[in-house]
Amino acid sequence: MSAARAWLALVVPPLVWYVQQQGLAGPLRINCHVADGWPAVVWGVASLVCCAGSAALGWSQARGAGLAAWVARLGVAGAGVFSVAIAFGTLAAALVPACAR
Repeated sequence: MSAARAWLALVVPPLVWYVQQQGLAGPLRINCHVADGWPAVVWGVASLVCCAGSAALGWSQARGAGLAAWVARLGVAGAGVFSVAIAFGTLAAALVPACAR
């Protein structure tokens, strides 16, 4: 069970980042006002919460030795990296009008 949690902690952050990026980019091509302002910020905060949950899950599995512990540590590091990417994307969505992107 701990190996599955460790792999989940590794896989969730890049998946959340990808879904956030595609979810904001798709509507912009159809109607730029759909992803303008608060919806983009709320989606970004929800994505950051998912990354934080993944980091907490990885942190709980990172103690000890073995492959599962190393995968969990990579998951925690990945959650940090992808959280920064999500935060920058959310900040850009909050500051730059959607129709100008």
